[in-house]
Amino acid sequence: MASILGVAALDFFFVTPYFTFSVSHSQYLVTLAAMLVVAMVTSNLMANVRSQAKVAAHRERRAAVLYAMSKELSLSQSEEDVVRTAVQHLHSEFSSRNVILFADSNGRVVYPKQNAIPESLHGADLSVAQWVFDHNEMAGQGTNTLPGSSAIYFPIHDEDRVLGVLALLPVNLRRVFLPEQQKLLETFLRQIGQAVARIRFAEQAKITHMQIEAERLRNSLLSAISHDLRTPLATIIGSASTLAEDEGQLQPQDKLDLSRAIVDEAERMSNLVNNILDMARLDAGVVELKKEWHPLEEIIGTVLTRLQKHLADRPIKVKLPPGIPMVFADAVLIEQVLINLLENALRYTPPGSKLEITAETSEHAVEIAVADHGPGIPLGKEDHLFEKFFQARHEAAQSGVGLGLAICRAIVEVHGGRIYAHNRTGGGAVFTFVLPVDQPPPVMEPEE
Repeated sequence: MASILGVAALDFFFVTPYFTFSVSHSQYLVTLAAMLVVAMVTSNLMANVRSQAKVAAHRERRAAVLYAMSKELSLSQSEEDVVRTAVQHLHSEFSSRNVILFADSNGRVVYPKQNAIPESLHGADLSVAQWVFDHNEMAGQGTNTLPGSSAIYFPIHDEDRVLGVLALLPVNLRRVFLPEQQKLLETFLRQIGQAVARIRFAEQAKITHMQIEAERLRNSLLSAISHDLRTPLATIIGSASTLAEDEGQLQPQDKLDLSRAIVDEAERMSNLVNNILDMARLDAGVVELKKEWHPLEEIIGTVLTRLQKHLADRPIKVKLPPGIPMVFADAVLIEQVLINLLENALRYTPPGSKLEITAETSEHAVEIAVADHGPGIPLGKEDHLFEKFFQARHEAAQSGVGLGLAICRAIVEVHGGRIYAHNRTGGGAVFTFVLPVDQPPPVMEPEE
């Protein structure tokens, strides 16, 4: 139209005779015809460019929508997050309420248990959804299957496996069944299926990993218990049977030695069992901290008193800075940490070697270290010392069940601190744990 009007205007105003549509010479007809052809070709090219620009803009918007949805789905950590993201994007693109339905353990499609969001559809027909789930075909309004339904039901699948059903209540069927929109919806469903499959695979992998870890711990526990309880139990049985079968041939000193052996080995068995029970309580999170302000000197003194019998042949050096602040902690648990560290040092260092307990303070923490003069930690095993059932060196019956350092780490971490170990330059190992000083100690008012 613009081309014809342009040529007509040129003829009317600028070609003689003026203000008429007739021409005075035939050459003007050729010129006007050529101009009309060029104008129409140009206008058609511009129309095509405009159409392609609209298609490109539509495809760009669709790519942006798909990118935004895929990005949010990739960040989802659960099926609930996937469903919430998908429902919101489907509502935004198709202006339709919708809901994503999954099957229960019996294969029956049910409504989701999580709280509904404003974009959710509340009146889906579960019988139609079940048919779609079972046959992996769409059904509902606008289809040849169950067209009387008010919503449209689409299967959500990953490859050949149906994972769920999308129920969508369309405002306009054209917005759903136009070829471009239908391709967009199919892409949405494919992304939703992939996201759900990823979440389920991750959950299954997590469960499998937990089962493997539980089996490994169970095997380690059984192996450690069978190894570390067998020797003291054999000693107890042997000593007790010797005493029971004695017919007056044993000397009083021999009887005393056998009785002490029974007591010592029973204490060792008791310690092993207590360590296992303590680790179970710490793992279960049932330990309640009874934090109070305690002088560090008092905690160390209590530990040395309890271990006095075992430390009788060991020189102990305690070095505390003057004016060291009190620590806000559960004294019983911190004492257990020090006891485990000292018993670990006794187990892996030569008899008679010196042990050292030192402490340092900073503005926000108190650092306590237990050092020995033994063989040190094998290279490459420093980071594994605090794992359950890990033993740097196996010392036959003296190795322990491998839970002492793991208990230390659990206790320190529940106090908000950290524990680590390293070899000292002059030989031996140093085990250090850090306790935070979160608040100042209480101020004691002077008595009148």
